Amino acid sequence: MSFKLSQLLETTQAIELEGDPDYSIETPATLREAGPQNISFFLNTKYLQDLKATRAGCVLIAHDLREESRLYQGHKIFAKQPQHAWAKILGLWDRANRDLPWGIDPAAHVSRSARLGKNVSIGALTIVEDRAVVSEGTIIHPHCYIGRDAVIGSGCQIYPGVVIREGVKIADRVIIHPGVVIGADGYGFASGQDGHYKIPQIGTVEIENDVEIGANTTIDRATLGVTRIGEGTKIDNLVQIAHNVIIGKRCLIVAQVGIAGSCVIGDDVIFGGQAAVKDHVEVASGTIVGGQAGVIGDVKTKDILWGTPARNHRDVLKTQALLARLPEIYDAVKKLTKGQKR
Repeated sequence: MSFKLSQLLETTQAIELEGDPDYSIETPATLREAGPQNISFFLNTKYLQDLKATRAGCVLIAHDLREESRLYQGHKIFAKQPQHAWAKILGLWDRANRDLPWGIDPAAHVSRSARLGKNVSIGALTIVEDRAVVSEGTIIHPHCYIGRDAVIGSGCQIYPGVVIREGVKIADRVIIHPGVVIGADGYGFASGQDGHYKIPQIGTVEIENDVEIGANTTIDRATLGVTRIGEGTKIDNLVQIAHNVIIGKRCLIVAQVGIAGSCVIGDDVIFGGQAAVKDHVEVASGTIVGGQAGVIGDVKTKDILWGTPARNHRDVLKTQALLARLPEIYDAVKKLTKGQKR
């Protein structure tokens, strides 16, 4: 699929085009790999030599790098928010590549009591159970399972191998990557002399608008009530979110994070890779939890946390600096106490 530069300019809402608006671009590419039918990007002076040598037909350039852009003689698009503009350009080809033909594959099974909106696609070997709802423009790829009474909003993209269990509610424009399981039972057992008795998990999961969930992530249903993922939150691969967790809006959760049951996470919280949160903990809005940090108590005000147990990052840095000097400190103490009885 190709797009004219005038179309790319309109899509990105960039501030200026230097070149022929009717020039056609077939695909995006890196500066090093690009040819005359490719568009690339230049956002960092680290790549000046790549810009000078590129054969790209067009380059998207940060508007504050105009002077440096003179090294390149091809078509140029200048943008004040170049990363956003580049994301929109990639989105044009992404949508063209991922869309399935509208309709239900003959190898899919859709219950007669399920309700499908307009322009829904359902791939081969996907199962849609009784009374499930799939709204307008949603694409469900092959080998998915949609449980009874589940509700999926409009414009969603659900990739192969996703399981959405009974009663789960998905809002609009949600992207769910392969292998995700939403609505599995929470980890709840009553232990006694006779062993561990399973506590039935009869709640649900609600995913709000514009959430993205990475591959092989699991979000457990609530014991009672709801596990909720707030609007605009982006979740990476291999994340575990336990029962009755409430996550706020616009959070960023990186790979291999684990959030234990009944935690409440505020808005705009960031979790680095492999961070973990103990059960029944509250984390204040705007908090940043560093990679591999372990949060074991409430975070009542916005903070930046590192380490296990997680503490303010400045305190952790001070401790690490002192640890580096520990041999020196030990020798000094040894001299001071030389000859003293212990």
